[in-house]
Amino acid sequence: MVSGKWFISQTPYGPLVHARLGAAQENSGKLVTLVRNKAKEIARDENRDVIITDGPPGIGCPVIASLAGAFAALVVTEPTLSGVHDMERVLAVCRHFGVSALVCINRCDLDEENTQKIENYCLSQSVPVVGKVPFDKVVTEAMVKGLSVVEYSDGTVSKKIKEIWEEILRLARE
Repeated sequence: MVSGKWFISQTPYGPLVHARLGAAQENSGKLVTLVRNKAKEIARDENRDVIITDGPPGIGCPVIASLAGAFAALVVTEPTLSGVHDMERVLAVCRHFGVSALVCINRCDLDEENTQKIENYCLSQSVPVVGKVPFDKVVTEAMVKGLSVVEYSDGTVSKKIKEIWEEILRLARE
């Protein structure tokens, strides 16, 4: 039974290996593994140093498959009760599989108390918070235009995302 199909697309940033699940199909760790392995093959063939895997939310098989062989995981969370809970669970999965974790707090200004709870938890677990991105309607505007926010705008959110990328690169060099 076919649950989805995988594709390779060319983007301005390099090749993108992705998949589309069939209607009413569960996300499969096998499909994630196939996509990840194809990305590794392309990276090797094209002499690329970095592979970025956009993993699914949660802690199930697809998440585990996306973490397999990863150098580090960037856990993006939001300052909600469910965001804090989900972040704690994903960080536990990262620890279990020996994957270094970093945290980014998205829409950090929506609940400053929960943002502080996230920062305190990360500090207690020795997990770096690499950045905080404030809420901005420009993100939705960029999505509607089919662009990344850093292509669409040079505003605060774009600057924060670029700073986070630089911090990740800095930590990777250590």
